[in-house]
Amino acid sequence: MADPDIVEIACARAWGVYLLINRGIDENDALRDKLKHFVRMRCEAGDNETEYLAVEGLKYLKQLDGSRAG
Repeated sequence: MADPDIVEIACARAWGVYLLINRGIDENDALRDKLKHFVRMRCEAGDNETEYLAVEGLKYLKQLDGSRAG
């Protein structure tokens, strides 16, 4: 089971940076739920470093940006 603290911290960091980069995104955008799910799955798979998960989360959001644009 994923450690809820690790997931929450990693998501908060990734989402905070994402919002700074993408100022037009609403704080409660559906991407936030997708990010949380992604980070939780990575954590359950064994990744448990918050900074690593935050970076991976940002990369994941960037991939989703590409799919939204087209």
